[in-house]
Amino acid sequence: MERPRLSRGELEVMDALWRLGEGTVQDVCDSLERELAYTTVMTTMRLLHARKKVLQRIKSGRAHVYRPLVTRDEVSRSILSDLKGVLFRGRVPSLVLNLLEEESLSSADLKALQVALRDAQNRRGDQ
Repeated sequence: MERPRLSRGELEVMDALWRLGEGTVQDVCDSLERELAYTTVMTTMRLLHARKKVLQRIKSGRAHVYRPLVTRDEVSRSILSDLKGVLFRGRVPSLVLNLLEEESLSSADLKALQVALRDAQNRRGDQ
């Protein structure tokens, strides 16, 4: 399956549905971080269902209930792969270093990154 390209607005709708598990257009409108018109959310959800095939739509009474067909991790990997390939010419260190420069990291964040690097080294057999 080809990786779908999602816009910021589509990602916001997907985020709401990942948090909810499933929901109607109104459910999504109510759970969005920023206020969007009902018709905007409805159109976005229809496109995510019919064209991008990332939502399942089930008729429930007069409304439709939508469920994600892709996980947050699948979409995250796709976006990061695009960023790495296009903006950083496939160079992982450039991507990671750019993120580190822009973020203020807590001690817990730094420790989690150290553990992740150690795990990556162990998977490769580097010591």
